[in-house]
Amino acid sequence: MKKYLTLIAATMLTAACSNEAEAPDDNQSKGTPIAVTVDEGGFTRAPGQVNNASQVADKGFGLFASYTGKLKYENTTVSADYMYNQKVTGVLNASGTYDWVYNPIKYWPNSQSPETGLHNEYVTFFAYAPYEATPKDDGRAIIDMSQKYDLGDPWINFRLPADPWGDGGQVDLMYGVSILGEPFYDQTKPLIESKLSFVFQHALACVGDRVTIKLTPELAAYLRGYADVIVHKVTIDYCNLTTKARLVLNSPSGPNWKEIISGELTTKRTLVKQLSLPLTITETEQELSVGEGLFYIPLRVQGTDAPYAQVTVDYTVYVHPQNAAATTFNGTASTKFNLDNNLEGKKQDIALVLTKDFDLQHLNYPITETPATEPSYSRQAK
Repeated sequence: MKKYLTLIAATMLTAACSNEAEAPDDNQSKGTPIAVTVDEGGFTRAPGQVNNASQVADKGFGLFASYTGKLKYENTTVSADYMYNQKVTGVLNASGTYDWVYNPIKYWPNSQSPETGLHNEYVTFFAYAPYEATPKDDGRAIIDMSQKYDLGDPWINFRLPADPWGDGGQVDLMYGVSILGEPFYDQTKPLIESKLSFVFQHALACVGDRVTIKLTPELAAYLRGYADVIVHKVTIDYCNLTTKARLVLNSPSGPNWKEIISGELTTKRTLVKQLSLPLTITETEQELSVGEGLFYIPLRVQGTDAPYAQVTVDYTVYVHPQNAAATTFNGTASTKFNLDNNLEGKKQDIALVLTKDFDLQHLNYPITETPATEPSYSRQAK
């Protein structure tokens, strides 16, 4: 008899533990599925990218969820094991919007407070895009992520591509937040069926896809009617870019990047744009498309120099044939453009101004301006 009672007690204990561990799913037959959607108006940036819901729908996004029972979320005491890197994809519907689906379906916990009647079991959600099923440092952008039972906020490790403008292209890494700009902390089963609407924010800073080149008014006045400046090539060296870093998905105020200390801290990327149709520069600003821009990690690793872009323009000065001893002179102009690490979600544009004294040293200018019809300029090769 004693043995029988012990067996019954052990069976009840096992059942209790099992029910506790699976509590959020106990309501599948009568409960409410956890439904999600994506705010389709939250994408506003992008060089050469389609930044709207279709971009997220194409590759899907990863969803993490931490079930904390009746306790509020504490990032050091729980893991994101209720939903771990769950892939969510967008399916275009007849109305032209997306239905966001995932499998297997998870359900809201049903527990309610006897005093208030409100649901009192909590789930906290984190998200990122684009989805990566198997992070690995083999050329892909997302090279690692927190494990299923790691305590604390989920995170992903990101690496800049070796060739941003090659076949692999760039990954515009994003993270999902609520309309308040933070993860969906401490969510309970809604009283009315509703969806968690994720707003995806850009985690990377961005340099635009255009370089603006112009002459100073002084230089334009000297050259008007006498010579033209023709640009043939633009070279941009992006220097001191952080090679890789960790994005923690708790996003307290903007992307939460952390250092990864390794043997490779910074890198350089070079873009060369050879113009098939040379660009004539006048006093009016000339915009030149130089590719798809560049995404970079907005983090300066301690002990490294600040990131910058060195822009070099190869040009030719064509002296007009009606002027005496008409000839041409080749030269280069260069400028250093600081890259701002505080421009998450925005893009910077590069502006290069050709000046009389530094950039065009091929000509010796007169002290006073001379009418363009009187070629009194003297010239010498650089």
